[in-house]
Amino acid sequence: MASAGPSVAGLASKIYEACLGNFSPDHLFYQQDLLGLGIVPKNDLALLLQCTQSLVDQKLFRLLQGKNDRLAWKLISREDAEKFQNLSADESLVYNVIHSTGRSGIWVRAILTRTNLHKSILDRCLKSLEGKNYIKSVHNVKFPSRKMYMLAGLAPSEDVTGGAWFTDGVLDANFINTVAGYIEYTVSRKSWYEVPSADGHRTKRMKTTSGSMSVKQEQPAEKEYLPFPSGYQGYPTVAMITAAVNESGITPVRLGEESIIQLLEMLCYDNKLIALNNGEFYKSVKNPEAVKARQARKPEGADDAEEARKLVKNGMTEAPCGQCPVFKLCAPGGAVSPESCEYFDPWLEKALGF
Repeated sequence: MASAGPSVAGLASKIYEACLGNFSPDHLFYQQDLLGLGIVPKNDLALLLQCTQSLVDQKLFRLLQGKNDRLAWKLISREDAEKFQNLSADESLVYNVIHSTGRSGIWVRAILTRTNLHKSILDRCLKSLEGKNYIKSVHNVKFPSRKMYMLAGLAPSEDVTGGAWFTDGVLDANFINTVAGYIEYTVSRKSWYEVPSADGHRTKRMKTTSGSMSVKQEQPAEKEYLPFPSGYQGYPTVAMITAAVNESGITPVRLGEESIIQLLEMLCYDNKLIALNNGEFYKSVKNPEAVKARQARKPEGADDAEEARKLVKNGMTEAPCGQCPVFKLCAPGGAVSPESCEYFDPWLEKALGF
């Protein structure tokens, strides 16, 4: 019996190293997987269970319930195992629950339900784990009022952060409009071709007062564009557009195709782009000069309040009369009258410009 302990420990170490070297960290190990390693002599099931229990005790294996309620194990890195060894039973339970959610994080109330711990004990465990930098609190854009936790070493998923279009949980409209404008112009340049000018830069001879001739160069006519003919195959793909955006330098972070697809769908909805072949290619509705002129005239997403302020949409609701509390008492020559109304002149000057 004295040699059984070291024998089990040695076999357990070999099983762990074999699992670590031949499988991914997320792999679930069943009995047949571990026996298939050929480490346990004669496929002794009882000996295998002793080895796995030894690894569980060392926090190198996590015991789980696999498919069809079968017994399964999952690898734990040595770094995480060292963390577990320094945790209390309650802290280890909370850490395991948070670890199981990966990059999605978990709501405090869900942790409470899954661990069945008292609220004060859970709060103490969370504070301790966060103080040791094992976990961190995260802000979820879908549930901004919920306090959520995830492992400190993981980056939150896009479902949590909202993706590249959110900054500190707030939708970054200026960034979206900047990238969307660049995409539209880039697609437009590959959707239309410039018609060469027949006259180009024309020169005109002029006679000066001294009688000599001078040459004046006239400005070329406005560029003319035509759409490519039917069957053209050079329209940009999502991959090409994504590469162009990332190489442009307009974004501080590298955007993935999923983020670019979101903007392409938005531009299609706004009737600025057209998706071809179910989104395989994209083409622009307007030519490059028209796109550039519109963006220079009024940047996408600019505040429309100034334009709306100058336009009168409904006289009775926007004029002072439509909102006047003593409108029924107002009459020419009366105590309240149009002639003495102090609101008309400022309204006419502001809304109509005279």
